[in-house]
Amino acid sequence: MFDTGVFDRGIRETVCCLVDGESDVGLVELMTDLHRSESVVAERKLAVIAELFVRRTAEVESDGAWTSTAHEVVEAEIGAALTMGRAAAGRLIGLGMSLRTRLHATREAMARGDLDMYRVRLIEDATANVSDDRIGEVEHQLLEQVLAPPRSGKTGLTGHRLTNAANRIIARLDPAGVRAKREKAQVDRFVGVGAAEDGMCRILGSIPAGQGRAFDARLRELANTVCPKDLRTYEQRRADGLSALIDGAGFVHCECGRVDCGQRSRIATTARKPLVHLIMLDATLAGGDEPAYLDGYGIVDAAHAREIAAGADVEPVRAPSSVVPTTYRPGTVLDTWMRVLAGGCEWLHCDVAAWNTDLDHHRPFDHADPAAGGPTVAGNMTAYCRNHHRLKHSGHWRVTADGGIELTSPTGHRYRPRSSGLLGAGRDVAAGSDHVANPAVRRRTRAQNTAARIRAERRRRQAHLDAVRRRSPGARAPEAYPTDEPAPF
Repeated sequence: MFDTGVFDRGIRETVCCLVDGESDVGLVELMTDLHRSESVVAERKLAVIAELFVRRTAEVESDGAWTSTAHEVVEAEIGAALTMGRAAAGRLIGLGMSLRTRLHATREAMARGDLDMYRVRLIEDATANVSDDRIGEVEHQLLEQVLAPPRSGKTGLTGHRLTNAANRIIARLDPAGVRAKREKAQVDRFVGVGAAEDGMCRILGSIPAGQGRAFDARLRELANTVCPKDLRTYEQRRADGLSALIDGAGFVHCECGRVDCGQRSRIATTARKPLVHLIMLDATLAGGDEPAYLDGYGIVDAAHAREIAAGADVEPVRAPSSVVPTTYRPGTVLDTWMRVLAGGCEWLHCDVAAWNTDLDHHRPFDHADPAAGGPTVAGNMTAYCRNHHRLKHSGHWRVTADGGIELTSPTGHRYRPRSSGLLGAGRDVAAGSDHVANPAVRRRTRAQNTAARIRAERRRRQAHLDAVRRRSPGARAPEAYPTDEPAPF
């Protein structure tokens, strides 16, 4: 009998322990336990699927059958048993066999509940083209970064951060293989337009990373050519920006309906290439193999980075001065430095590009007395996307930055985000730099900080009420999508 190994882990007891009077903290802990248990069950299911595939393969080969392959036979059995189509069943077979034959350490981590199905799929996709003689070392180094470190507030990697970690490791161990894989992907580039429901079309394609980021930047620029009174969401304006590109227009027509619309004064020329940020080391630009980081995309191999940089303006990144400014907004040098270090939004598991984020003060800047408030220096600033910037100031989460960023949830659970930038531990580099003020040195008492937060929250709420009163009846509040407008803090 194939041992499931499931109920020995106490899953029945975990499932049955939910009660009506459970505290918020208890619910979060239970959710975490169930998520780990789900991973354990998923690993056993994939192991069973792989075992069935191995047995059917042996049977088909011994019978000399040619009408159906073992893969097709098992796809049919899985589809019937689990109520799914061929494609979904095929993906389960592929993942199960990868765990059985190549990703042994990943399978063990999943069996312990340390990796869920989503992250295991990311690992399999990222390592699919790694040769058998290198997969062991790649997997070992990758799991050292992906799994949560054994410290307070431990958090693992997921999403683009996980993919970036894998690509960085693979690019270092097998740069020639990465280049060959990328060149094949460029050969297979395409853009397709297909029919969708309700009178719409879907656009699907694959283009080189540099072109893709330039396209995204152009749509962002066009989406922000309307005046602030336009009621369309950011995503709707981006879609209309594509229509503007098709028509050869340099802006999206504003739909505010006002005679005194200020769109004309806001329209900027677009007869230039959109701004794309690529961060690389001097050694990479000179011909080395160290991978680079394309903002909004992630890790790119060294050869690809040099191709992108060939037609670009290359500027050195300078560390900010040790002189503490008394201005609220960071200067150009500090602004660039912070985004290079961050690599993107520094909230937990967020993948928003660094140059689409707001730079936020850990300790609030005192506009009345700049010398008394939080300084505008690297050690007192973090990059957050607009959504997480608002969340940070909502009061539901508490953020501390003594020795690194730590986020405390409404239930008291503490988490330490992981950087996604080229430098990896960018926040630690910033905190230890000679050019950075020590954020642990308090310039105000806790009572003063609390009073400042209360004043800021009152100003924010009053500004929101004033904005609601100014809007026409029935108008929707603006979506929390990235714009070029300053943060409301």
